[in-house]
Amino acid sequence: MKVLVGFSDKEYPNVVKFDEIGDCNFFRYDREYLIKNIENYEIFVPHLFEDIDAEVISKAKKLKILATPSTGSDHIDTNALREKGIHFISLNDDRSFINEITSTAEMNWLLILACIRNLRNLLNRVQVNKSWINTDIRGFEINNKTLGIIGYGRLGKMVARYGKCFGMRVLAYDIDDRQYDDFVEAVELNDLYAQSDVISLNAKLNPTSAYIINANAVSLMKDGVVVVNTARGGMVESNAIINGLDSGKISAVGFDVFNNEYEAAQLPLDPLIERSFSDNRIIVTPHAGGSTYDAHGKVFGKVADLIALYLSNKKS
Repeated sequence: MKVLVGFSDKEYPNVVKFDEIGDCNFFRYDREYLIKNIENYEIFVPHLFEDIDAEVISKAKKLKILATPSTGSDHIDTNALREKGIHFISLNDDRSFINEITSTAEMNWLLILACIRNLRNLLNRVQVNKSWINTDIRGFEINNKTLGIIGYGRLGKMVARYGKCFGMRVLAYDIDDRQYDDFVEAVELNDLYAQSDVISLNAKLNPTSAYIINANAVSLMKDGVVVVNTARGGMVESNAIINGLDSGKISAVGFDVFNNEYEAAQLPLDPLIERSFSDNRIIVTPHAGGSTYDAHGKVFGKVADLIALYLSNKKS
């Protein structure tokens, strides 16, 4: 079987696991390549920097399986896959496996600490200003602060436990009441906005979470709140965040994901990124939450195993 894997085997040596499934091409394709060549492949493992939309899927004449090495799928038109009878595989197909991967939650916590302690300014004071003065760029302790988690699923639960370890009061909001446990206080969304010193976005992007941080939400937040997003850019109205920074309502933000993100390797066309070039209160990372050697080693192997399992079940 012909397999397109959107990851270079030189940059990601563990993707050679897919060689056990079929005849693989390993490289970071662009949209033009997909449009012209997707018809030649039966299995497709996409990277995260191009939308796999209805146009691409319509040209996938031989495609039997699309398997994403991610839990999110908002970059893939799964409805178009279903209509064409293409089997979709994601890491969500093995919940016990992904519960053992902590990379994104750890990045989430890094961003929280970096915002609370004003890390960009501290680094620049030495590296740029060549100065040892720190009294004008002090941060805050995180102990006894209130952490509000929007989306209390796998990652939200990990972040909650980190918060508890640091002595925080932890609130959570989720549309599914069954998600709550004894680690958090379940609250309504507006109460979370009003009471939290730090707000962490950990929900999946869907109609209930789209632009859940908007101008009204910001108006309800405590003065000096920190907002961190390692979920999806589409949960945030960027201009609402910028206005919150300008008014002093928001003291800092740490974002690993942005609007208009899936455009090859270019910087997303998001005003928060443009603003970050001149505003050290905005910490930006390039959707690196799940990008660790450990996670990639586990994830590519698991996706290959899920593909092999599906093919084996089809034969039997």
